[in-house]
Amino acid sequence: MVYLSQLLNKNVYYGKETYGKITDLAVFENYENPSISKIVITKDNKKITISPSVIDLNRNRIILKSEKTPFLPYDENDFYLNEDLLDKQVIDIDGKRLVRVNDVLLENNGETKVVGIDIGFAGLFRRLGIGFIIRSKAKILPWQMIEAFDYQTGTVRIKLTEGNLNSLHPSELADILEGAGNKERLGIVESLDTDRAVMAIEEADYRTQEAILEQLSLSPLKRIVDKMHITEIADLFYKLNPLKIKEILSLLGNEKAQRVEGLLDFGNDTAGGLMNVIYYSVDGDKTVKEVYNELFNQTPKPETILVTNGNSKLVGVLYTKDILDCDPLALAKDIVSERKFVYPNVDLNQIIKIFSQYNLRILPVVDKEKKPIGTVTVDTILSKIEERVRANEAI
Repeated sequence: MVYLSQLLNKNVYYGKETYGKITDLAVFENYENPSISKIVITKDNKKITISPSVIDLNRNRIILKSEKTPFLPYDENDFYLNEDLLDKQVIDIDGKRLVRVNDVLLENNGETKVVGIDIGFAGLFRRLGIGFIIRSKAKILPWQMIEAFDYQTGTVRIKLTEGNLNSLHPSELADILEGAGNKERLGIVESLDTDRAVMAIEEADYRTQEAILEQLSLSPLKRIVDKMHITEIADLFYKLNPLKIKEILSLLGNEKAQRVEGLLDFGNDTAGGLMNVIYYSVDGDKTVKEVYNELFNQTPKPETILVTNGNSKLVGVLYTKDILDCDPLALAKDIVSERKFVYPNVDLNQIIKIFSQYNLRILPVVDKEKKPIGTVTVDTILSKIEERVRANEAI
């Protein structure tokens, strides 16, 4: 076993003469334990790239087997261990966290391969040349468990499969986004499936959400805001700069932009400011069987259904799980579970009181004609209560 730090800046000899110094090693990314594909050597103040087959990587004395070796061209599929990886933050897919690369572990069994990265202090001490003075155990993360970033572009370079990041839960991705730097964060977002990226952003804290929307370029920004809930977008508008707000509104299209702007008229601690405008509703004259058939193809299925009358006015709330036990021929309007509702200007204190008094999970918000315009969920209320508790603790 040998570490990258033990090879970097080491002299390469041809016979008794110094040929140059090793400055980097390249690998092809999409392999479980990739072999070294190229060696970068500085010779006469110029960088040249040669095949590892003509080098004996014995760290005590690195030997060039033939001086007449062809130089290799640059390949965009190359991943350079020093330039692209060392000192960078990477995602530990197994541990679902960001870690710093302090060194890279290699093995040579006839062919030099990457085994993993050292994320412990031992890697730093080794590179400083004091590893023999300050003893510290190496913390090796297997190569298969990481995703690495290219800081030049901010894009994520996937070493294993494209599905690694997309396999993580949105809350796990949100934690990673919150701990990432700007370029890393954008790289993660741009590498994710759109739906998963949106879910991860919406799970993240407001500071992270704001940073992502502020920094995304036009194309990925449109991809994200097209899928975001308009309530989430509206919440962030109080924190974004005016130029970015204008840009987002132009990307949303007239109808969605008007809905976002409509939400901005409500205060943060009112029903209108807290509500989610995405909800599922049915006409109350439909039978349970008809509602069930409609829900059959819904993915994911809504937890609650708003039931309206022929004039689109709210009748009440029906819980999806309850319709399974109902008479298939019963009308939706006759089996509603809750009939409580609020207007958009009702404040948070009153909403909390209603949720507590009636043990609700959802509370419809209606306009002056009693037509539904959104819903406030118990999760939103609990989140607001937690914010208040944290704010009081900070005083």
